[in-house]
Amino acid sequence: MLMGINLFGMPDILPSLLILIKYSALITSIANIFLLIGMLYVYLERYLNVKSKFTTTLVLFSLLFLVQNILFSVYFLYNPPETVINAVLPLVFLGLEFTALALLLMITRE
Repeated sequence: MLMGINLFGMPDILPSLLILIKYSALITSIANIFLLIGMLYVYLERYLNVKSKFTTTLVLFSLLFLVQNILFSVYFLYNPPETVINAVLPLVFLGLEFTALALLLMITRE
C-alpha cells in the first residue's frame, strides 16, 4: 500500500508524490515519443507529396529526436533516479522539450 494513514486519519500522500516525481522524467519522455510520432506522420505525409530537401530534413529531425527519447525512456526505466533532486533536472529539460515539440506540432498541423 503506497499511502499510509497519519495521526489525523488523513492519507499520507508524500510517498506517492515522491514516486511520481521520480518517474516523471520517464512519463514526460513517453509523452515526447507520442508527439514525435505525430510529427513524423505529418512530415512523412508531406514528404510523399513534395519530396524536397526541407521535408527530408524534417523527417530526419523527428526521427533523431524519436531515437533520443526512446533511449531516454529505456535508460529511465532501468535506472530510475535515486533521489528527487536527481529526477528534477532531466524533468526540466524533457518538459521544455515537450513544450517545444507541442508548439512545433501545433504549427505543423496548420
